[in-house]
Amino acid sequence: MSRYDLSTTKVGQLLADPAAVAIIEARYPGVTRRPMVAMVKGMTATKAFALASDYVSDAEIAQLRTELENL
Repeated sequence: MSRYDLSTTKVGQLLADPAAVAIIEARYPGVTRRPMVAMVKGMTATKAFALASDYVSDAEIAQLRTELENL
C-alpha cells in the first residue's frame, strides 16, 4: 500500500517527507524552495498538479504521481 493518496495528501505533507522531496527535486530542481510552493502547501497534491498543468505536461505529472504513490 502506498504511503500517499494524492487526492487527499496535502502538498505540505509531501514537502515534510525527504523521500518525496527527493523525487520532486530530481525532476524539477529547486521547485520545492520556490515561494509559490508555500502558497499551495494546504492544497491536495492532485489540486496542485492541476494548477501545474499549465507548465508541465500531463505525461510528466503522471510520472511524478506514479513515483510519489510508489513510496
